[in-house]
Amino acid sequence: MKKYILTLGLAIVTATGFVSCEDSLDRQPFNAQDPSSIFVSPAGFENAMRGVYSGFTGIDADMYTTYMGSDYFILADVLADNLIISQTGRLTRRSQFEWIYSANNVSYLYADAYKVIFRANAILDNINNLSDGAFKDNMRGEALASRAIALFDVARTYAKIPTQSADANASLGASILTTADAFALPARNTVAETYAQIIDDLETAKDLINTDNGVGRFNRNTVNAFLSRVYLYNGDMPNCVAAANNVTANVTTRADFPGIWKDVPNPNEGVLARLVLTQDDGVAIGTDYSQTSPTNGVKSEYVADFDFYNLYQNNDVRKNAYFQTSPFAGNNYNHIAKFFGKTGQTNNFVDAKVIRMAEVMLNKAEAYAEMGGQDALALAALDAVRSERYSGFVSPGETGNALKDAIALERRLELAYEGHRFYDLKRKGLDITRSATNGDLADGSGIAATSTLLAAGDNRFQLPIPQAEIDVNPNMTQNPGY
Repeated sequence: MKKYILTLGLAIVTATGFVSCEDSLDRQPFNAQDPSSIFVSPAGFENAMRGVYSGFTGIDADMYTTYMGSDYFILADVLADNLIISQTGRLTRRSQFEWIYSANNVSYLYADAYKVIFRANAILDNINNLSDGAFKDNMRGEALASRAIALFDVARTYAKIPTQSADANASLGASILTTADAFALPARNTVAETYAQIIDDLETAKDLINTDNGVGRFNRNTVNAFLSRVYLYNGDMPNCVAAANNVTANVTTRADFPGIWKDVPNPNEGVLARLVLTQDDGVAIGTDYSQTSPTNGVKSEYVADFDFYNLYQNNDVRKNAYFQTSPFAGNNYNHIAKFFGKTGQTNNFVDAKVIRMAEVMLNKAEAYAEMGGQDALALAALDAVRSERYSGFVSPGETGNALKDAIALERRLELAYEGHRFYDLKRKGLDITRSATNGDLADGSGIAATSTLLAAGDNRFQLPIPQAEIDVNPNMTQNPGY
């Protein structure tokens, strides 16, 4: 597998929609088609926007990337407590699972996210080449939303989250880039400045972007959904609720829920952003979790943590949608079935569900519960999800701390393996605790995790800035502890 280094300053637009990068640390840009010859027509801008989405999905023909085709989903669970490494797998990401990562072996998310930011900025730099009107507004809205989402993912991974600790907002955030400068050598902004930029981009985008851009692109619901997430991370509960209320969609019904993970067409599935991945793209989200064949069964890289698996009740539709218990090499495992892929194939190819209505309702439920005096509204939002997951559901009617605990539990159950758990613990300033006795087999036996506690406040909650970026950018500051 070829590894590619993409620094903030080493990217250049190409004729087909974008970025090229080298294994060397030479900061001279490539000779490529001048952007002025690309951004001269609506067709050119459409082509450039396809380049933005290919940056998200990691399907560039000439480079290996992992963003929303991989890291976006699995990283948050590998670092947390929903998974355990399978000893019969390839032991991939083991350094991340054991929290022994360094600046030389971190994920590719940093480079991939800034690639998206660069591409979005190239569109925004040239947006006034378009005539005023709906097309220009929508193109600007998509670019702003894409830039914000990518910056948010960098910020929550490599910097503190505003609600994580008292010193978070003044600490090192991400580098804010608002123009496609191939030679930029940016310093890091503060966390507060970073979140202000993300929110400003999303708030601007929501009034520009179309209500429907078709499958595989962001739209107004996408932007409002992400605003509900970002405001929750930022500790702004009233605006989290307001953003959630602006999303016009329903939680996926219990009957339709299993079909989401098989890409069964359903106009009411509650998926607010879907990026289309096909076998031709060569990006298979599910291979991070397991490899499947008709003859040998499922060989897992990671399986469900035993205690977490047992949190799912038998009347919960998610239990069978998310897991499959079956043998491999003579032992039973609780495999992650969520990304096995479309019906009829065994290669783990399935579309990326970037954000769903169920999360929006859980964001709203948590925000109401934290605001105080809003338990009835928090419970209603929580039950909008629970009523579509459990057969024969009757609301327990929780209040106070019991309600907050119920929201946290449902969030963990609903959003497992979708890029949340590590960040949810991080933003709440909580420890990550794994069992020292439960192993990787389906009955809880087998080999237990050796790294079992990442205490709140540990520097490893902020991943290190990749060494490649430190090497080429004298203004870049590494995170403490690395």
